[in-house]
Amino acid sequence: MKRILAMALLCAALLPLSSHATVDDAHSFAMEAAQPFVNEGFIVREDYWNGEVKSGQKLMVKHQLFKGNEYAFWLGTANDGCTLEIQVLDEKGNPVQITPKVGVGPMFTSVKVNPPKTGTYSILFSITSKTEKGVFWALAYGYR
Repeated sequence: MKRILAMALLCAALLPLSSHATVDDAHSFAMEAAQPFVNEGFIVREDYWNGEVKSGQKLMVKHQLFKGNEYAFWLGTANDGCTLEIQVLDEKGNPVQITPKVGVGPMFTSVKVNPPKTGTYSILFSITSKTEKGVFWALAYGYR
C-alpha cells in the first residue's frame, strides 16, 4: 500500500497543473492528503469515488462506518484555486463532530471522524472554483 501511495504522490508531483485536469489527477491529490494519515497508521482503502461536478454543487456519498474505528476522508481536486468543503452527517442528517482539519492544501482537504455508533453516514462535500464551471474531484478514505 505504501508503494502505491508513493507512486501516486510522485505522479501528482509530476503532473502539470493546466486546464487538462482529470479525475485521475484529483485522485492523486487526495492520495497526497492521505500521506500524513498513513504515517499515523491509517489504512487507505483502494476504493474511492470520483467525477466531474458543477462548481459549488454539493455531493453526498453514503458509507457504513463502525463505532470504535477512526476514519479519515480525503477530498482532492485537479482544478486550481478551489475552495473545498467536507463534513460527515449521521443518519438523521446531523453533523458528526470531526477533528479539526488536519490536512489542507491548495488541491485537497481532509477530515477525521470517530463515529459515535455503527451506522450509515453521509459524507457531504463541495468544491467551488472562481474560474471554472466544472471541477474534477476524488474522495478517498481510510481507517485505523
